[in-house]
Amino acid sequence: MDFLENLGEAIQKTISKEDIKKIEIKNDQGACPFSQEEIELAEKLDAIEEFTVDRFEGDIVVLEDRKTGNMINVNKDEVPDIAREGEILKRINGKYMVNKEKTQEVSDRIKNKMDDLWN
Repeated sequence: MDFLENLGEAIQKTISKEDIKKIEIKNDQGACPFSQEEIELAEKLDAIEEFTVDRFEGDIVVLEDRKTGNMINVNKDEVPDIAREGEILKRINGKYMVNKEKTQEVSDRIKNKMDDLWN
């Protein structure tokens, strides 16, 4: 975990907040909490984590790390309001964003497997 914390600090130091305009995506994904530069840097550094929303328990959201399968609990106010069970979230530098494209891709893959199973 120290690596990820150090990486987050390095990203913050590398990107000058004054030089960055936040990108507001006003669509079904809600507002994007990341600048384009943050996304590009995180992609280059392979620092984008992906989680599946497992369930909501009061003010807690249970997330499953898609690489390790580990479950983590986060406060509900840390994830986008539009997040629903089964959706894929990206986490960059401690901030979450719903990944609608990945969620649809996984949903389609599961549907195809179910169709193949029953045909």
